[in-house]
Amino acid sequence: MELFSGLRRLLGRRIRTGSRRLPIEPKKGFEGQPPQYTEKWYRHDFLEDYSDTETAQFSFFTTKLDSVIHASSINSLALIYGPLHALLDSGEHDGIWWLDITDPSDGDIELLSRLFDIHPLTTEDIKIRETREKIEIFGPYYFLSLRPPQQAEDAPGSRTSGCNVYAIVFREGVLSFTFGSSPHTSHVRSRIKDHQSHLFLTSDWISYALIDDIVDGFAPLINRVEAGVETMEDSISITRPDDIGLALKQIYTSRRQVLQIRQLLNDKTDVLRCFARHCDALGSTSEVVSYLSDIQDHVLTMVSNLAHSEQRLSRSQDKYLSQLSFDSSRMRNQIVASLSRLTVIAACIVPMQVITGLFGMNVMVPGKHSEGLGWWFGILGVILALIGLSLEIARRSRFL
Repeated sequence: MELFSGLRRLLGRRIRTGSRRLPIEPKKGFEGQPPQYTEKWYRHDFLEDYSDTETAQFSFFTTKLDSVIHASSINSLALIYGPLHALLDSGEHDGIWWLDITDPSDGDIELLSRLFDIHPLTTEDIKIRETREKIEIFGPYYFLSLRPPQQAEDAPGSRTSGCNVYAIVFREGVLSFTFGSSPHTSHVRSRIKDHQSHLFLTSDWISYALIDDIVDGFAPLINRVEAGVETMEDSISITRPDDIGLALKQIYTSRRQVLQIRQLLNDKTDVLRCFARHCDALGSTSEVVSYLSDIQDHVLTMVSNLAHSEQRLSRSQDKYLSQLSFDSSRMRNQIVASLSRLTVIAACIVPMQVITGLFGMNVMVPGKHSEGLGWWFGILGVILALIGLSLEIARRSRFL
């Protein structure tokens, strides 16, 4: 802990005096510690941080090394790779460099802004996690902000809110900030490693590769949407009436995903146009410009596929709604017919109660003084005959 507190005090002294050099000497101890402690800590930190893992916070790539250096702080990177001192001090480095920071704190952002002379507006956008996609020029660098693809909702009412990927592109290097589990930077580093034998690497190419990887990240989402559209269209004719509500809910979710993806891709179209203009203004290689044209073609193709999927979803929704309306009308007609039959039957039966009601009055009942049940059955037979006659008349009149 004393060693790390010594590092903090040294960094604070460097910031207060305005110097950009990190005063770390590998052969001296910190705050009274003997030299062997410093050498031991340096080797331990090298063995712990110099590993190709995605759990590290700081990742440094340079064309002068065959692998990427990962560390938990900028001090560890400075101890592992000595030429980083010159980069932090004067901004000069022999070769193309790329410093990527994953989940940085506000203190890390402020420190790097001081080290690389970042404009306060750029620093503020990164600290507040600005969601708007844009590209802006600030003197010796341009600032790139891109929103990666968001995964679909896993549960009702839940939404994945991803943060933008921010890149500060200098003439000879890139400083990038990512938040959360973003795989795009590691994908670009792997791409550089696979093509390093024939790749003319520049900082513009790194920013292009970031844009390209983010745009390619939308392809699985679009493929999933298209597969869902195919399934919905095939299920229209076999969907039961009870399942139409569930099918309409799936269509609504898919259309919302399509709208979200289209909005993100439309924003990237504007960023690509600005990036192409800036590349022309900064004198970038024609190869990068042609790569940007290829990304624009991909974006236009994705937007076109999403528009086609939106039309298919709209047609499927209309078909489901038509089927639901037809089923509702048929059920309503069946209910009306049933109620009509019950009304006719009641109209035939209820009047017969008048006959029975007459015998409840204080009048002479036919067959009152006769023995046996002949009169009772006779009266009951007359009532049933009248009911049967009324039902037959209703059936012939097509009331039943």
